[in-house]
Amino acid sequence: MKIPKYEAGQTVEMSCSACDSDQPHTVQSVTKLGKMTKAMCDVCETVSTFRRGKKVSVDINKAKAGAPYNFSQKYRKGQAIMHPTFGQGEVTNVVDGQKIDVLFGDDVKRLIHGQE
Repeated sequence: MKIPKYEAGQTVEMSCSACDSDQPHTVQSVTKLGKMTKAMCDVCETVSTFRRGKKVSVDINKAKAGAPYNFSQKYRKGQAIMHPTFGQGEVTNVVDGQKIDVLFGDDVKRLIHGQE
C-alpha cells in the first residue's frame, strides 16, 4: 500500500474533531518525506497535529465544543466530547466496545462508555 504524500496548502478531506463530521482541511506543514504534521479544518479552524501518521494533538476552536461526556452514552472514533475534568477531546479509538481512548490536547485518556 502506497503512503500518500502531502504538500503544505493542499486540501484534504478528513474527520474534524470539533465539527464531528468529515470536512475539508488545509495541510499546514509536512515532513521532508511528505507526511502531514499539521492540518486545519477549513470550516471551524480546529488545528490537528500528527506524528508518524497518527493524530497526537488537537487545538479546538472553543466556539465548537463537543457534547458533554456521559459514561452511559456510546461514542465512535472521531467524535468530539467535552469532559468535566479533562476538557475538550476527540475519541481516537473504541476498545472492547465499552472503553474509548480520548485525545485531550496532547494526552490520551481511556474512559468507559455505553454503561447502563
